[in-house]
Amino acid sequence: MSFSVHAKRVRDRSLPLVRRHRALRDVVGLYCPLGFHGTWAHLGTAGDLRNDEGALLRALEILEASRAVWIRETEAFAEHRRGEKARHRRTPPRAQVRYVYGPRWPGPQGRAVMLGEVGRLWTEFARAPFPDMPREDKSVLAELDTWLAGCISTYLSNDGSLDAHRRRVVTEGVPQLRRHLSQLSYPSNFPEACRYFHTLLKMTELVANSLEGDFQVFAVKSWVTNP
Repeated sequence: MSFSVHAKRVRDRSLPLVRRHRALRDVVGLYCPLGFHGTWAHLGTAGDLRNDEGALLRALEILEASRAVWIRETEAFAEHRRGEKARHRRTPPRAQVRYVYGPRWPGPQGRAVMLGEVGRLWTEFARAPFPDMPREDKSVLAELDTWLAGCISTYLSNDGSLDAHRRRVVTEGVPQLRRHLSQLSYPSNFPEACRYFHTLLKMTELVANSLEGDFQVFAVKSWVTNP
């Protein structure tokens, strides 16, 4: 079923609250910009979603507002790409694609929301020991872990800010980590290492997408100028 159908069920007062709560989970299943668990965790800041109708409706409004911005941004990106193709620029920069379709929270509160999600993931990640992995991958992944974890820790302690050097480390670290993680994952006899570096990758992508850049400014304009 569509997003709007499930959203209508969330608002339907003729339904038991438990079914409306389930409908909200279905809505999140269709639009979860931070992944299901991250998106659900953010919506939980609206209150007791299971037992409070007001919190349930507030959470739906938060999600709908973000989705509306994302739709406008993807439309703006499509228009931007049509212009680029007309100028024979067929391949979009990787950072643009990651920003539009990667993990982030679209909208004016996006940076604060992503800061909170990085903090949530970091709390678990920081407690995890460095995992066992194939010897041939260990030195490279250990170095990426050191650099990226350091940048993420600084990002959190600086309330979502990084200097130019750390910004570059984060931006360049995303494709490097994804490439090495794909090699580690298929096939994988090291599930703990896969989970560890998947979490590191998600945090790194969130940090990269929350930092201001040229295309992020372009995307933000899509909701400022098209309310």
